Amino acid sequence: MIASLSGRLRRRLEDRIVLETGGVGYEVFLPPNVMRQIEHLTPDDSEKASEVSLVTHYHATRDQPRPVLIGFTNELDKEFFEKLITVKDMGPMVAARSLAVPVAEIAAAIARQDEKYLRSLPGIGPQKAKNIVAQLHGKVAKFALLQGEAAPAPTPAPAAAEGQDSLRELVWEVLVKQLGHRPSEASQLITDALKRRPGIMSAEDLFDEIYRGAKAS
Repeated sequence: MIASLSGRLRRRLEDRIVLETGGVGYEVFLPPNVMRQIEHLTPDDSEKASEVSLVTHYHATRDQPRPVLIGFTNELDKEFFEKLITVKDMGPMVAARSLAVPVAEIAAAIARQDEKYLRSLPGIGPQKAKNIVAQLHGKVAKFALLQGEAAPAPTPAPAAAEGQDSLRELVWEVLVKQLGHRPSEASQLITDALKRRPGIMSAEDLFDEIYRGAKAS
C-alpha cells in the first residue's frame, strides 16, 4: 500500500496530477479542495518543477482492479474521506469528488443534519445525503471544529481513551495540534463539555459535545 508520496509535480490535469518520486511518475487523483491547495505550484518536466508532499489513500478492489491513488495535503482530510467512504453506496471516487469545499464545512453540515447542503456537493443526490447523515451524524464533530487549514500530516488520534484524564489529554492534543485551537481555549472547551456531560468516556462523544456547545454559545 502507498500511504504517502513526495516528489516533483510533473503534470497537472483537471482532476489529477503526475507526481514523480524515485524516477517513477504516479498518477494521483485530487479532490477539488486539494487541487485548489496546490494550484499555485508549477508543474514542469525539468528540475524547476515544484515539490509536493501528499498523504494518499490507495484503492483497488475486485470490481475495480485498476488501482487508484487519492491524494491529500494533510492527514485530517484523508481521515474524513475514509469515514465518508464507509457510507453505503459511497465509492471512493464519488467521495473524493464531493470534497469541493473545506472538510470542516461538510462535517458541520453532517453534524446539523443538513441534507440540502450535502445535496449541493458534486455527486451527492438525495439518497446519498440521507445515508451520509444517517451513518455519520455524531461521528464527525472533530472535523467541524477545525480552525483554518489543517496542519500537514499530523498523527491521527485513537477513537477513544481509557479514563477521563487520558481522554482530556487526547482530545486537547487534537484540538491544539490538528484543529488549530489555542491551548487555553481547548482546555476550556473540554472542561465545559465535561461539565455538561460528565459521563463521557470516548473521544468521539467528547468532540460531539464540544461541537454542540460551540454551536449553542
